[in-house]
Amino acid sequence: PIPVGIDVQVESIDSISEVDMDFTMTLYLRHYWKDERLSFHSNKNESMTFDGRLIKKIWVPDIFFVHSKRSFIHDTTVENVMLRVYPDGNVLFSLRITVSAMCFMDFSRFPLDTQNCSLELESCK
Repeated sequence: PIPVGIDVQVESIDSISEVDMDFTMTLYLRHYWKDERLSFHSNKNESMTFDGRLIKKIWVPDIFFVHSKRSFIHDTTVENVMLRVYPDGNVLFSLRITVSAMCFMDFSRFPLDTQNCSLELESCK
């Protein structure tokens, strides 16, 4: 097993629908891990940054959104994906994603109700 760190930066909460019981948000999803097979020599200890093409050729975490109805990676003007590899094999993989997920709402106390919508991430494996 490879320890993977994840952080999420919410860019915007785009909508909340009481009728559809869902919400939509745009976020940056960042993954961090170390893969020594990707280490390289660098005189200045500088990282290398790649676009999405290299991601298809290396191992990346298999993260998905639980209860997602739909999601997409932004692609204007190019796919909003970034891979940065450091000389010691540390990897940063970042995506800009919009996701719509279910939010089970209870209106039995309306108008004094409170709703909590969460976005859960899991690994496929």
